[in-house]
Amino acid sequence: MREGRPIVLIAVTSGLLSVMLAVAVNVATGGSLPGPLSGVSWLAWPAIALLGAIAVGLAILQQSPGPGPRPVPRQVPRELPAAVTAFAGKSDLAAVNRVLAAGCRVLAIAGPPGAGKSTLALHVAHERRHLFADGELYATLRGAGPDPVPPEEVLTRFLDRLGVPEDERRGGVDDLAARYRSAVADRRLLIVLDNARDAAQVLPLLPGGAGCLVIITSRRLIANLPHAVSHPLGGLDDADARDLFVHAASDARVDDDPEGVARIVELCGGLPLAVRIAAARLKARPAWSLGDLATRLADERRRLNELEHEDLAVRSSFEASYRELSEVDRQVFRRAGAHPGRVFGPAAAAALARRDEPTTERALERLVDVHLVESPAPDRYQLHDLLRLFATERLSIEEPQYTPAPYLDWLAAHAAAEERENIVAGVRHAVAIGAYEAAWTIVGTVHPLLTDSADHPDRLALWREAAVAAAELGDEARRARALRWVSSAYRDAGEVTRALEPAAEAVAIAERLGDGAAEAEAFTVYGECLRDLSRFDEARVALERAVDLFVELDDVDEEVGARIALGTLFNSLWQPELAAPVLERARELMQAAQDHRRPWTLLGLSTAYRFTGRRAEAVTLNAEALELARGGKDRFAYGHGLIERGWLAVDERRYDDAVQDMRAALGLFEEIRHGIGVGLAYQAMGEVAATAGRPADAIAACDAAIDQFERLRDRVRNGRARLLRAQALADLGREAEARGEWRAAEALIGDTPLPDAPRRRESLQERLEGF
Repeated sequence: MREGRPIVLIAVTSGLLSVMLAVAVNVATGGSLPGPLSGVSWLAWPAIALLGAIAVGLAILQQSPGPGPRPVPRQVPRELPAAVTAFAGKSDLAAVNRVLAAGCRVLAIAGPPGAGKSTLALHVAHERRHLFADGELYATLRGAGPDPVPPEEVLTRFLDRLGVPEDERRGGVDDLAARYRSAVADRRLLIVLDNARDAAQVLPLLPGGAGCLVIITSRRLIANLPHAVSHPLGGLDDADARDLFVHAASDARVDDDPEGVARIVELCGGLPLAVRIAAARLKARPAWSLGDLATRLADERRRLNELEHEDLAVRSSFEASYRELSEVDRQVFRRAGAHPGRVFGPAAAAALARRDEPTTERALERLVDVHLVESPAPDRYQLHDLLRLFATERLSIEEPQYTPAPYLDWLAAHAAAEERENIVAGVRHAVAIGAYEAAWTIVGTVHPLLTDSADHPDRLALWREAAVAAAELGDEARRARALRWVSSAYRDAGEVTRALEPAAEAVAIAERLGDGAAEAEAFTVYGECLRDLSRFDEARVALERAVDLFVELDDVDEEVGARIALGTLFNSLWQPELAAPVLERARELMQAAQDHRRPWTLLGLSTAYRFTGRRAEAVTLNAEALELARGGKDRFAYGHGLIERGWLAVDERRYDDAVQDMRAALGLFEEIRHGIGVGLAYQAMGEVAATAGRPADAIAACDAAIDQFERLRDRVRNGRARLLRAQALADLGREAEARGEWRAAEALIGDTPLPDAPRRRESLQERLEGF
């Protein structure tokens, strides 16, 4: 009704103007005005001009549209908040830019709390804002909190920023969304929707035109958005995390301690929020060193407390997501934090949660969707270190009486199928909480599965924990057994100097107990350690004692093992006449052709026969041993068999074949992490090179052997390698170096009775005196 009034007014005014114009024309063309007005007749022509102009204007106004929508003035909103300057997610930024360059119109960045989703979104938005002439819109949707922003509230504000009149900013969400799409249809806008909850909150805020870019951040993956490309955000890699810390701290202390920086960002788990907080704490405490901060962060009990600064806190960020979970999901999450290993399956999680597996797995998948749990592979789950600490913290607060005993029972029953890392972690956790019987049960279950020589790190870790458990239980027999396996694991790793102490302790315990079987087993392990340390006389006493005890006990199976160790000792002493009968008896006693120790027996006999000139038999036995070791997947025995085959090739002057076998042995020993094997392979290659007249190659191989034996603190083998190196230096005429190496070798070997050393020592001394 109001809009019709101007039209009536224009019509009346137009009519009056027409009358006045007619009068003016009449006067101008000879007519006259009434007497009182005759004095202004001269204004007729100016009046005609003025009234004509007004009439034209009214005519134009009458032709304009009547009632209808009024034009919306163009406004250019600029709503982007300032970007964080300390941005270091280079790999994520590169991935996002590739997606956008391919024409993406809706980018959904999802990730766990504190992963830097908003930082990345704003960084990308600021880099691209110049491409959007019609401005930027920004909204924080509070999707991770208890009161997410309704989409109609955001739409109302966006319409206002776009200049839409107030009376058109009313209505339901569908009407508002339609007007919003109309308002932006022909505009180029950059729209950032931060901290979205779900698709229902975001869908009404998506423009319909192709000229806009929408960047969404969310703690959960929002997969059902049209035209959207998702970018999951994890933690920063080491380089990006260090860059972020250095930039955020901007402190000279950082430049002086790169190792401290690396340690701090490692403890932050690459989580950008944690890295920023750590940098801020360092910056605010000028008296602290990076080591001080790293030490405080290293304490898991206080790490979350350390990652707080002013209004920033990692814990608060986690709590916001945790509060939104259902009770089932919260329970599965916090109990999953009690898993002692890193990666676990749904069955292990179910044992921890004390729920059935399907329910637990569904909860885990929901937790993956909200980025509180990671899924590195199908049916495999893990928690970020900081989230694990948060989960265990919530567990101690909400369930202080919780115990992982059912999980440990499950682990003992499923050790054969569980990942080795989880078994070791489970045993360590059982010992830590005093569940010593559970620890023994798990170790006893899994030990028979550790048959490969490459298993020695796991065997060492398990039996060290078992030894602690036995000590806590006051069970000396169990402790002696554990110590024997600790010693064996050290020997398998080539760490013979560390193997001796637990073996000696096992002997002492067994003798104290008066347990003949335990004594025999302990003497076997002890004798092997002494042999490897070149303490040959003591080794012979111990191993012969072990053989005698097993004979008395009528323990044929263990007697075989002791005889193999004794025969190997005689070969080391270059006494093949003693080695051969001991090892031949071991072969006779083996009850099964598939005995896993058979390759070792044949290898020992092959060496003894080679020393005594029975070459054809040695070659046959070596080939059989290699075949058995390959079939039984005993890489340890196979590596030693290759070295022995190399020596057989040297006897025939097939030096290249010998080096090839020894290189292959080196590769195997490196793979199974057998320290002495690596050193012996290098030394053997050096001896072959020296025999073949290639002293430069011999020196290079000896250098590698010496480095290895020094690392292992193996004094005698180091001395042997230095003797060989001195010989190669003398062959090259490098007298001064040869003398220095010879003196170093003599100091290391000392009075150790090495069967092959006197000949080499005397020969080298004569050569050096002749220079």
